[in-house]
Amino acid sequence: MPSERREPTGHRDSGAVAVETALVSMLLIILLFGIIESSFLFKDWISVSAAARAGARMGASQPRSPSFAQDTANQVTNAISDLTPANIQEVWVYKAAVTTNPATSTNRPIGFSDFSNCTACVKFTWNAGTHSLTQSFGNWLSTSQNACSGDPARDSLGVYVKYRHSSPLGFFFNNATVSESTVMWIEPITNTSVCKP
Repeated sequence: MPSERREPTGHRDSGAVAVETALVSMLLIILLFGIIESSFLFKDWISVSAAARAGARMGASQPRSPSFAQDTANQVTNAISDLTPANIQEVWVYKAAVTTNPATSTNRPIGFSDFSNCTACVKFTWNAGTHSLTQSFGNWLSTSQNACSGDPARDSLGVYVKYRHSSPLGFFFNNATVSESTVMWIEPITNTSVCKP
């Protein structure tokens, strides 16, 4: 009886395996790049958040100082040095409408998204000529601040930072906007004769 020759089954399936491998590999590569891109975006968000806190600490620690707003903006630039400072779209230093705790997210001026109704705020934008943040809008006079110790109406200072994320890989989140705000009580002055207007 003649022997039957059978073709190995693995030989017939090699084309299907190649197609499946290509499809799965493509999905895994996209997932990998998505994870990497998300990590870069998260890193930028952490840096922007830290810069907003650093700026708020600087501004809140200088009650009734004429340069408090510019010093706040400079501190934001210093704190964001691990990123590209030229990607800072805007920095707002504003008097927050605090009702209870300045750490809550509801303590923002009316029209916070565009600051349209903000009367005590200063906007800074990046100046490529001076490589620094310069004032471009608004005013909040230091002499109008209430920094009296124990006064429930003591002012609080907010800092809002808006940053344009540049993705190193350029796939998913290139030119995404990262923003963060922080609000802190202005440090009290014990001398009641100079602590408020």
